[in-house]
Amino acid sequence: MDKNTININKLPSKTWYWLHMNDTKVSWNPEIAPCKVTVEEAFEDKETNSLISGGVAEFATVESGAGREADPIFADAQTEKTVLTASDKDAKATIRLAVDGTTVASAAGACYLTAEEGTDTTIIETFTKKSAQAGSLAYRTMIQAKKDSRVRLVQVFMQDEEQTLLNDIGCVCDENAKFDILQIFIGKGDLYNGIRTDLKGTGADTQVEIGYLGQKTQKIDVNLIINHFGKKTNCEIQVDGTLKDAAEKVFRGTIDFKNGASESTGAETENVLLLGDDVINKTIPIILCAEEDVEGSHGATIGELDEETLFYFESRGIDKETAEDIMTRGKFEMLYRHIGDEQTQKLVEAQLAEVMADDREEL
Repeated sequence: MDKNTININKLPSKTWYWLHMNDTKVSWNPEIAPCKVTVEEAFEDKETNSLISGGVAEFATVESGAGREADPIFADAQTEKTVLTASDKDAKATIRLAVDGTTVASAAGACYLTAEEGTDTTIIETFTKKSAQAGSLAYRTMIQAKKDSRVRLVQVFMQDEEQTLLNDIGCVCDENAKFDILQIFIGKGDLYNGIRTDLKGTGADTQVEIGYLGQKTQKIDVNLIINHFGKKTNCEIQVDGTLKDAAEKVFRGTIDFKNGASESTGAETENVLLLGDDVINKTIPIILCAEEDVEGSHGATIGELDEETLFYFESRGIDKETAEDIMTRGKFEMLYRHIGDEQTQKLVEAQLAEVMADDREEL
């Protein structure tokens, strides 16, 4: 079956074409079947009814990071849907979704969450090694965070080398709503990741933490867009990664202060550790501004382990390769402690140990 080529992860404001960062072209098998999703619900404060609910029509206007060109992948007949509505303010909910592929060459799924006023919901999505049964897997998470609600999305990517994964997120935050994202990339296959959050209500807030490890010839492509529409909105973006061997990574981070978003703030930072002579790293932080009374900042640190750090390890009998592993593991340990779920944290620890062991065996 011939694959379709789609353009995803488009920058809101184009840069020089020769940089090859304005978008990403991806070949995708059009014969798509629903993926497998296992859902587990837990409520900390009291017993309550399931969050699983009905239709998704109200999400038609929610935009995602990958963009509208990815929509055909998530057509109704070929997508496994999980539709959730959080409505009980007293029932703090944690929803775990284990996402796997199928025996077909291409699979898709989607999660839709409506967080009603004042609710507190955590969604934990894990993309496991079983997903490697599918040559490509696409998953979309769409969220509507109503007034004073809090939504936390944790995603852990653990796909094998044989699988290409497209992850797509779209969220709209109303007044004083808070949307937090924690993503950990410790899979072995290529990953295309799109995130868009629209801070529409006054005082809306989003915090994004991303950690990645790219190895061998792995490709990681990220498009992160935060649109500030409401007054006194805030975003904070922290990205930390390690690239080894001949891995390739693109990170597009856009903070867009729209007209009317006065007294809003936004900051993004990326730290990249380069541990291979053939790695390719591309980072483009962007701040767009149509409003005067705002504060925005961005920055990136990119480099190898410095001589002072290496000398510190060597003076304690630790060779360069082991020192690199320690630094890489340290980045992830700081991140996965923020998961707040023991079951998921143990899963991450085990996967990280396996991925790093595999890389050492290649040396």
